[in-house]
Amino acid sequence: MSVLRIPTRIKFFPNFMKDYFSRKRVISAYQSNNKAVIRLCFFSCESYFSYLYCSCHSLKDVLHDIDFKVFIFSDNEMPLTEKQINALKELIPQTEVLSWPKSMGWGKEQISNIWKAYSYVAKTASPQDIIARVDSDVFFFNDRIFKYVLASDADLIGDGHFVEFKYVQGGCYFFKASAVTHISNNIEKYGIECMLKDCPIEVEDVAADHMAKKLHLHVNQTWFMAFPQEIINAGGIKRWIQFKFSCAHFVMKNKDKMLDAYRDYVVTKPEYNSMLEEINKANEPV
Repeated sequence: MSVLRIPTRIKFFPNFMKDYFSRKRVISAYQSNNKAVIRLCFFSCESYFSYLYCSCHSLKDVLHDIDFKVFIFSDNEMPLTEKQINALKELIPQTEVLSWPKSMGWGKEQISNIWKAYSYVAKTASPQDIIARVDSDVFFFNDRIFKYVLASDADLIGDGHFVEFKYVQGGCYFFKASAVTHISNNIEKYGIECMLKDCPIEVEDVAADHMAKKLHLHVNQTWFMAFPQEIINAGGIKRWIQFKFSCAHFVMKNKDKMLDAYRDYVVTKPEYNSMLEEINKANEPV
């Protein structure tokens, strides 16, 4: 006997409407003179450069009145090239690129590498700064989620609607710098094995959610990250998707679809062609 599966968008529509009014209330407290800095952490490599550049391009496009800094942890086994690094720094000045051990996110070792990166960023941050993880295959199309996290008092903000809110899902999530420091201190004191004890799956997003809850931090989930099928169902990044979300996460094998969607729904044709020209120049062999 087959079981009828209720689509996520229908099953959690009441949740979304409740969250919408809560989100609106939190954002109303946002102050444009907020001094907190959003520090965005990317873990990337040479072959993902095109998507990484697109993601950074979207940040520059939406974050007009919000102070931010980009940190790119370049996989030391498949590092970004010098030309790629220069292109990223030209796009967003003061971008910091560091050679880093593999941090794709599976297993204790890679999770530990990721938290060492967060800890590095937190050392120069104020407690109220935001430390965000952003995957290379994510682009933003409005700044609502950034204003939300700046106005919120939550320690960890993410979007778990695609996993029925069981945990903060990967792709993009936001920590208060003070929360990163607290978790990092506990990892250093007790070890990653202890901190991940009883973690359902040893992967970076589940681990981040698990450790935050283990230390009784304030974890909040809101709707801000669209997935490819949701964009397809809505006929593109149009009014409904713009209303509901702030970014798109292209969790799919053919990640060129990310660039297609960015071209079709986010930027003008001249802007896209200019971006693509920079990407192609940086990808040219030396």
